[in-house]
Amino acid sequence: MLRFVVDKASSNWMNVEIIGDREFIASIQEQDGVWVLMADQSLYALQAEGGRDLPVWSSAEKAEVFAENLDQSGLSPVFVPMSNFVGAAWLASSSLQIVEVLASPRYGHESLTYIAEELRARLKT
Repeated sequence: MLRFVVDKASSNWMNVEIIGDREFIASIQEQDGVWVLMADQSLYALQAEGGRDLPVWSSAEKAEVFAENLDQSGLSPVFVPMSNFVGAAWLASSSLQIVEVLASPRYGHESLTYIAEELRARLKT
């Protein structure tokens, strides 16, 4: 299941979801990876029911802008190659317990949200 969170008051909300999804997937496939935020060896992720939600970005710049708005110092963007991201080290990792992936979130805004296993399957094809 791919869950999108958008302003449903807009008459074009379905088109916004599809365009946002296509742009995100195309961007991370083109660069063959994603950007995450880390402070030293600590991954920035949000606690969620059953595990953690992992924000990822399609560019280092977008991740930096997000990090600047947080009250957590020392966060910096780190590139994760696609083969690692979809593999046992990230999305398939039982120790990271990633439940959902937040696609290029912007501080104070809702983001496209993917169930981790479904995004992994989609990116592996």
